[in-house]
Amino acid sequence: MKDPKAYDDKGCLKHLNKFAMDHNNQLQEAIASLRKEFPNVVITYGDYYNAFQYVLRSGRFDKSVTLRSCCGIGGAYNYGGKRPCGALGVPVCSNPDRFISWDGVHLTQRAYRFMSKFLNKKILSEIKCNRV
Repeated sequence: MKDPKAYDDKGCLKHLNKFAMDHNNQLQEAIASLRKEFPNVVITYGDYYNAFQYVLRSGRFDKSVTLRSCCGIGGAYNYGGKRPCGALGVPVCSNPDRFISWDGVHLTQRAYRFMSKFLNKKILSEIKCNRV
């Protein structure tokens, strides 16, 4: 970390979080507009950012490796774009369930499972089905 003030309490870059939040806010405004235009239609979306924040803050993953990838090599994040997971000599951790990141790009199965539960609960609560 070059500038500690650039990172949040989880080690994520604040300016990238702000970008994602601004994007989500614009999506919400567009969805609100569509809901007004089409009041009888249920419009929902999968909020990947907040689902990922849920995973980060869940406390169900090893805090010592929160931002490190399970499969990778190099640097503070165990990620090197020139030597990706699957390349010769790139190790895989012995317990992927401890990790959020599989390879620095994709999440582990366990992390995706938590995200999908978060998203399913949110989306299903927004869908209103009427029985005929």
